[in-house]
Amino acid sequence: MTFILIEWSNERPKKYSVVSSEKLEDGTLRANPQNLLGQVVQVIWSRGKIYPGLVVKIANDEEALSDEADLLAMACSAAQAVETGEHSGIKRKNTEIKSKKGNKSTTTKRIRDIEEVVANLVPSADRQDIQSQEESHSSGQEQIPEGGNESVDYSEKYLKMKQKYKALRIKYKDLKSSVREPSEVDIVSIIFVFISVEIYANSGVTLPMADLTSIKMVSSKPTVLARNLFRRIFTTEELSTHSPLWKKCNANSNAAPPLPIIDIPKRDAVIKFVLKEQGLDGLPNSGHAAEDKIFNKNKKVARKEIIKSLSDFLREEQKKARN
Repeated sequence: MTFILIEWSNERPKKYSVVSSEKLEDGTLRANPQNLLGQVVQVIWSRGKIYPGLVVKIANDEEALSDEADLLAMACSAAQAVETGEHSGIKRKNTEIKSKKGNKSTTTKRIRDIEEVVANLVPSADRQDIQSQEESHSSGQEQIPEGGNESVDYSEKYLKMKQKYKALRIKYKDLKSSVREPSEVDIVSIIFVFISVEIYANSGVTLPMADLTSIKMVSSKPTVLARNLFRRIFTTEELSTHSPLWKKCNANSNAAPPLPIIDIPKRDAVIKFVLKEQGLDGLPNSGHAAEDKIFNKNKKVARKEIIKSLSDFLREEQKKARN
């Protein structure tokens, strides 16, 4: 990626920033930024605002450009301090500086470069005056006026803050890379686990999609599917104290009274779902009387087998409860 050192046209004192070529407003300039040196371009800044700026330098090394922007900003600040007689801090537009953590030797070299730039800008007489003031301050001879404040070395303070900023940027990148953003597959899996579906249309009986799919996969026969659905939909107490059909035994007059019938809407939803999975749902629509007759017969037989299997299953649960 190509990076550009920008001197902002409308800023006084001068301010510098390093931006990528993608920040240029003109799309034709973004495609070929190498010929923009010395030209004023429109740069897209925060919140879509556009500002004019002079292209000072173009390079692929963002860190080197950032260091050069710091030097230029400090040089301008030093020049302004000499002209106005005031000690002002470094003024530079906030920008994201993407760099690796520098070592001690790199920091020392940058400080020396800054000192050289300031030395070239400040006349020798002024430098001697400043040096004498520093010596008197270090020896304790400097008298601070009443109500005044001690001078602050903003250059050193700025360098320390910049080092802290770079360390925090590196820590932020490490944390960001360690946290994986959810992919589309993860989102689909979450939806699959938590979304509930009706097992049969308009029945009002719902199960999580993942549970319904797993029940279908482990059920080898229609009767096994019906039993597994009963286990999932009803509690153990409901299974052990109800029957699928409220019928009294006619063969034994002294038989115990029949158990109450289990929840009918849930029972019918299970039976209809199993029939639908076997392709026996609804009414025959082949248009041929013979085929429709076979369909109805197969549906009746399948329904009878399902109900019988559920009756046996509930009797087994009742025996378990008594034991």
